[in-house]
Amino acid sequence: MASRILYIVHNPAWTDCRVADEARARGFAVDCVCPAFGDGLPAIEGHAALIVGGSAEGHADRPDEHRWVADEMAYIRAAVDRGVPTLGICMGSQLLAAAFGGKVWARPDGLCELGFFRVDPIGEGRELFAGASHFYEAHFEGVFRLPDEAVLLARSDRYPVQAFRIGERAYGLQFHPDTKLSALTREFLENDSYRDMFGAQSVDEQLRLAPVYEASIQAWTERFVDRWIGRAGIAAEAA
Repeated sequence: MASRILYIVHNPAWTDCRVADEARARGFAVDCVCPAFGDGLPAIEGHAALIVGGSAEGHADRPDEHRWVADEMAYIRAAVDRGVPTLGICMGSQLLAAAFGGKVWARPDGLCELGFFRVDPIGEGRELFAGASHFYEAHFEGVFRLPDEAVLLARSDRYPVQAFRIGERAYGLQFHPDTKLSALTREFLENDSYRDMFGAQSVDEQLRLAPVYEASIQAWTERFVDRWIGRAGIAAEAA
């Protein structure tokens, strides 16, 4: 097994990632590719795990409009079928669901989640989400029907799917544990393309809540990455 993780991003500038940092801390190297900007997808056999990040635009419900979306969905499906630990974040979670027949769309009323929202665990998700309640969100589409083989782990008041699992090592997370909350500056938030969408938290509220939830999100991410890909010893054995 390789000791490298492939990270599919949807903007070449979006490589600063809390989850990737935790993977590096456990001995993995992280390779970033951006198919939306023309990068090819390497053979998954060269990587120990796969991360698929988010996008400023929703595309998971329209693979026929963008070749790279269809390519990513097929790649994700192949990775999961091979038993490769896979993590979809925000649109990445939507692509994971869609790759297995799930359905993704925007709410008819346009209600988004931008800011910090409560994530309510369900079933086995109660153990997964112990100690954490609120996460950063930035999306206007979501998974509204999971694939038959998926296990729902968490929901929210606004969107029915916040976390799910397919098999033992593939997870979809609608929220953003990848986002470093230090990046949520006033300048950044005031220029967010979602800022004026229906249901978005105000800039002042997001700035107030970021330090409130930073510690719990960091601790949750560390525990999650341990569960998903293991600790440094596994990476060392894989090298």
